[in-house]
Amino acid sequence: MTKPDEYQPAEAGEDYADARTLLDKLANQRPTMPGSADADDRVEPSHDESCITFDTAWRSNSTLIFDPGEVGQQIRLLAAWDDEGSSHLSSEETTRLEKLRWLAEQSASKPALLGTAPMREQLNLLRLRCPGFIAVTDLVDRAIALSIMTSAPLCLPPLLLLGPPGVGKTHYSKALAAVLGVPVHAWSCATNSDAMQLITGHPTSWRGARMGLLTEALVASSSASPVFLLDEIDKFVTHRDEQPYNILLNVLEAENAEALLDEYLRVRFDVSQAFVIATANDLSILPEFIRDRLLVIEIVPPKGDELIAVTRQIVAKIIEPLAPAVAMPGDAILARLARGNPRGIARIVRLALGFAAAEGRETLSFADVDTARILAASEPTRVPMGFVTPMRQVEANCAREREHRNGRSRPKERAS
Repeated sequence: MTKPDEYQPAEAGEDYADARTLLDKLANQRPTMPGSADADDRVEPSHDESCITFDTAWRSNSTLIFDPGEVGQQIRLLAAWDDEGSSHLSSEETTRLEKLRWLAEQSASKPALLGTAPMREQLNLLRLRCPGFIAVTDLVDRAIALSIMTSAPLCLPPLLLLGPPGVGKTHYSKALAAVLGVPVHAWSCATNSDAMQLITGHPTSWRGARMGLLTEALVASSSASPVFLLDEIDKFVTHRDEQPYNILLNVLEAENAEALLDEYLRVRFDVSQAFVIATANDLSILPEFIRDRLLVIEIVPPKGDELIAVTRQIVAKIIEPLAPAVAMPGDAILARLARGNPRGIARIVRLALGFAAAEGRETLSFADVDTARILAASEPTRVPMGFVTPMRQVEANCAREREHRNGRSRPKERAS
């Protein structure tokens, strides 16, 4: 087996014809993170003053989200298993090497998010659109003001939006990301079956191992501060051998987030500047150590005039693509619609429009709204399928049959 520096691998892409060229590129980007396990064997930085180091990145408008030196080290280790261009890597390690080469081609530096005056103007509009989330909007507004004053990156603690279903927690989180001008990556914890795949990636010993979805999204993001939306975090249940909430500490704990280890790539990522927003319906389900690391803001469903204003926005959004065939309802109809939560209101509006269209009308009536509400609230009667009979019914039938037989065989008692 030859030394890694002498190895000439097969074609990996037109930009990197051999491992040596790739390692040279990584060496020119920056050194290994200070304090890393392989610091003694790190690639030395170039003397170009424009080279961004891990320490100075925090004081500029950009930050390093991973260490190119660590990527080069992992590629070097894998290359050492090859012999004269004839690969001896397993298919799993070959896939991992391809992913590392992909990562080497990505920019390790991402722009940090700074607060701006236009952001605060957009937040004023968001207050009107989402009156139930004013506490969250005010929190973000103060953070933006601090960023403007200090020229430091915008900083928000991990947030938990707590409230009943249908009040618009997910909608607001995405609207907030749009105001900040950053991408949002949303994951439903209720349907997630693998917390490691979501946060840290799998160890290479696992079958079907892969890079973490969160770190992969960060690399593909245009900003070092995307919004990571953990929807319905109180329903985060995976397989029986995993503790999903323990894995979340890699993101919610500030020191861990600065050097989150992707277990598949064995490369650390800085996710500390990302904005973590979680939603939940029931706070009591979450472990205490998770609640302690989240700023919990209770979302109260809108009522009265606020609910009517929200209803107007919901109806306008639904009718906009249908105009001019469908007219915007008046205040009286909006007041009749403004009952329940925003999700339910949207469902009733769509059903009511169908009733109006069936009669050839472009405007909604009270009857349309009331009938749609009854339909939306109805639940189907559960009927046993085929020949399957519920056990309670079987037991009841047997009891009646025994009573019938006993009644026939027992003689009537004579009156004394």
